[in-house]
Amino acid sequence: MYKYKILTISQVIDSEKEFIDKNSRKKIFHIASNQILNFINKKFRNEKILFICGNGNNGKDGTETSKLIKNKQAFHYKVNFTDDIKFEKLKKLILKCDVIFDCIFGVGINRKLDIKFLHLISLINNSKKRIISIDLPSGFDGDTGQSHGGFINAEETLVMGFYKPAHFLLPAKQHMGNISLINLGLKPPKTLIPNIQLINKKMIDINSKIFKIDINKYHKGHVIVIGGKMPGASYIVAKSARKIGAGLSTVAIDKANLQFYNIKDYGTILDIYKKKSLNDKNVLVIGPGLGKKYSVNKIEDILKNFKKPIIIDADAISIFKDNKKRFYSLLKKKDNVVLTPHFGEFNRIFEYKKKKSKIFNCLAASKLINNPVVLKGNDTVVAFPDERVYVDYGTSNSLATAGTGDMLCGLISGLIAQGYQIKKSILSAILIQRIISHTKNKTIVEDFIELIPKVLNLLKKNN
Repeated sequence: MYKYKILTISQVIDSEKEFIDKNSRKKIFHIASNQILNFINKKFRNEKILFICGNGNNGKDGTETSKLIKNKQAFHYKVNFTDDIKFEKLKKLILKCDVIFDCIFGVGINRKLDIKFLHLISLINNSKKRIISIDLPSGFDGDTGQSHGGFINAEETLVMGFYKPAHFLLPAKQHMGNISLINLGLKPPKTLIPNIQLINKKMIDINSKIFKIDINKYHKGHVIVIGGKMPGASYIVAKSARKIGAGLSTVAIDKANLQFYNIKDYGTILDIYKKKSLNDKNVLVIGPGLGKKYSVNKIEDILKNFKKPIIIDADAISIFKDNKKRFYSLLKKKDNVVLTPHFGEFNRIFEYKKKKSKIFNCLAASKLINNPVVLKGNDTVVAFPDERVYVDYGTSNSLATAGTGDMLCGLISGLIAQGYQIKKSILSAILIQRIISHTKNKTIVEDFIELIPKVLNLLKKNN
């Protein structure tokens, strides 16, 4: 079973078609219904179950499963999309059951729901019954995770064959409940464009960089952060980079901003920026705390002059909102840049197409600038120009606090400074933040930074 693979809806259709061509349509429904039955036998041995089924494949899965359940434990209601729904009859069936299986719409729904389906969804959601959705809670778009006007709130979702983007993208991911992946014996298409995976520990190997006993701080890399009027953000980046293992970190500022830097971070070097400040540094971070009035020309000059990996975040992205083509042209000429915007910053510099998924938008941006893009959020997406996409999952909302984006820049830059590949550094940093996010009694970025070495050691032991 491909437990870290995500397939788009068109890829799922291709996978199912290949299976049916080699076997039969009947066989795939036979496998699906028996797998759902196994789930029911483990979880709902004595409860009465109502299957509410539509016309599509999900409806067929529910219908076939209901036929397999004996002892009058299951009821079945068929929703014909072109006919009226007999709500009085359905209400009586709902009163008789303990569990509702939502098999109304599959992942292929691509239209706004009309009033009768909105009423049906409302009836199910307000039933006070346990709700299990097959493949995807009805009402969500499988590729984008967006609602078609209304949606089922599921206690659990049985994912058929492969995860779809909506299982991990907002807003849909909030309404999945517990997710269980059901093995149908399907295989992904041989060619996957895009190739989407969940970020997981198996792809993280941060043991490979072994330093000899006679190393010094310079061997472990030097991160330079271009600071502005907000010193806190710059120092968070610098400290996080050292916490993850970088040997040194420097915050370089204009002399006019020196008055703001009375915060004491004894391990971080404070430097008045000159062009030579970039010399002998391994990674550059620009954007956190920079300020929206920072000179566009100066940012461009810094980016042109620094030849090693660069993390561009926050104000260093937004400041180009009126100079987008200039920004694109600048980045296309480099092959070692990482862009780390949140949605607002992304939307200022790229055209975010609302009808497309976060995955599509992030990938389009990555291809446009020919460098990786990390589109942050509780559903963080990382896209690379080679059509590889990685999606975070399971991160707590505790990261929704000031400074965690700066910490991520510090983690990525600190790993790159030590010699790790850019892709590995990005994915490792996101995984580290995910683990940190689940720590109890830690609520602000200062708490999280102190946990970095502990989580890093935990990952190294597990690998």
